[in-house]
Amino acid sequence: MPVEMVWANMALHMAADPQAVIRQWNEALVVDGYLMFSCLGPDTLQEIRRVYAQAGWPAPHHHFTDMHDWGDMLVQAGFAEPVMDMERITLSYSSADALLQELRGLGRNLSVDRFAGLRARGWKQQLTKRLSEGLAIEQGGGRLSLTFEVIYGHAFKPRPRLLVKPQTVVPLGAMKSALKSR
Repeated sequence: MPVEMVWANMALHMAADPQAVIRQWNEALVVDGYLMFSCLGPDTLQEIRRVYAQAGWPAPHHHFTDMHDWGDMLVQAGFAEPVMDMERITLSYSSADALLQELRGLGRNLSVDRFAGLRARGWKQQLTKRLSEGLAIEQGGGRLSLTFEVIYGHAFKPRPRLLVKPQTVVPLGAMKSALKSR
């Protein structure tokens, strides 16, 4: 059953195949339906990536898509007039354990390079130590700082357009529908 609006808050960056999700949104909307979404962008967790790189570890999470690429994907899926915006939000945490607890609640790691097995306690101790040192805010009283880039987007589902070629076959029902909409 088609809907007039799709609202997807902080979900798209967790989709293994985001282009398929965007196509599903388009199929779910009526003509002139409205899509609004938010997701994480590539500047998210940049401080943790830096800590991992300094330790010689692979990236701690999958790559987050840039807002311009999301806009292109919307157009490719058939949406019109996409508008994209972003903001960076800096959060601070009392400890590395508090930071890790919140990150666990935010979702999963889709990276194909992620560690496939279980990690030992020694590794977690090393991770919390490195995070505590690498994310500490100067004059922050021991608080740790982490950046989240939040991308916002919206678009409309346009009326379908008739493709015109040197020879075009248009069913009568489609022709009537196109003429009525004008």
